[in-house]
Amino acid sequence: MTSILLGAAGTGTSFAIASRIRAVWGDEVRIVSVDINPAELVTTSLLSDAFVQVPLASSPEYENSIRSILSSEDIDVYVPILNEEHLVAPKILGDLAFGNLDVWSSELYAKCTDKGFAERFLNSIGVPTPKIIDPLRSKSDRACFIKPRNGFGSNGAYKTSVDELVKRTTSELESLIVQEVCEGPEVTVDSFYDAQAGVSFAYCRERIETKSGVCTKARVFLDPELAEIARKIGKGLQQRGTICFQAMKGEDGWVITDLNVRSGAGTAITCSAGFDVLAAAFACRTGQDYSRFVRQIDENEEFIVTRQYAEFVMAHRR
Repeated sequence: MTSILLGAAGTGTSFAIASRIRAVWGDEVRIVSVDINPAELVTTSLLSDAFVQVPLASSPEYENSIRSILSSEDIDVYVPILNEEHLVAPKILGDLAFGNLDVWSSELYAKCTDKGFAERFLNSIGVPTPKIIDPLRSKSDRACFIKPRNGFGSNGAYKTSVDELVKRTTSELESLIVQEVCEGPEVTVDSFYDAQAGVSFAYCRERIETKSGVCTKARVFLDPELAEIARKIGKGLQQRGTICFQAMKGEDGWVITDLNVRSGAGTAITCSAGFDVLAAAFACRTGQDYSRFVRQIDENEEFIVTRQYAEFVMAHRR
C-alpha cells in the first residue's frame, strides 16, 4: 500500500487530488493530510485515513512537523501545495533519512515560486512572458499590471498606472513584478508531462464565469500553441506529473502570466471533462500506466463545464 502525504489540505487543490486518488485507487492508497486548521474545518480530512494539524508553512516549526509525520506515518509520497511548502521540500529531498521518499517538487520548483525567477526561467527556455515595464523610464499615464514576487493566486495583483508606482519606495518596487497589461481570454493550462518518456498532454481552461475568485463555468479545449508551450515548460522543469499555468494575450500573442509548480483547484474541471491529469500524475509518479487517464484532445473538440457547491457535515454537537 502506498502512503501519501498531502500538504495544505484545506485548499481546493489538495481536495481535488485526494478526491481523484480516492475515486480511482480506493483503499489501495493511504492518505494522510495536514493543514493549519482542525480536521472539522478541512473537508479533505473526510477523504483521509489520518489528519494532522500543523503550524503555518512559513513558520520554523513546520519543517520539523512534516519530518515527524513522514517518519511516524511511513510516508512514500509527499505532495507540497503552497509556495512555502515547496521551499521546505528541497531540504527534505536532500535528507538521506528519506531516501526513498518521492517528493512532488525540486530545487527548481522551489526557485520558481519567486515570480521574478520564474519569468527568467520561462524566457530562458523560449517561453514568452508579459513585457516588463520600468516605472522610472515609462510615461506616467501608462497602464501596467503589478503582482508580488512571492504572491499566490490573485492576491496583491491588480492594474494600476506608472504614475501611482513612482510614488512607492525602492524596496516596495523591488518586491513587485511590473508588466504590460494583457488582454483576455484568461486561460489556465493543465499540463501533464512525463520527463522520463517525453510524453506531454495539455488541456486549456477558459474562464467563462468566476465567483469570489473561483471559476464556476469554463470551456475546456486545445490550443496547439499553448500545448507546445506546456511541452517546453515540462521539459525545462523535468516535470513528472501535473502542474498548471495561466496565459493571456500580450502585444505579440500568447504570454504566460503565472507559473504554478502544482495543479490547481480548477484542475478538477479538466478531470471532469474526461482528462484525469490528477490520477495520471499519481500513476506516473508511482510507476503505473497512466494512458487510461489522458488522451490528446482534438482541435475541434471542446467541453463546457459548470461547477456547483456541495455541502459536507464535518461535526455534530449536542
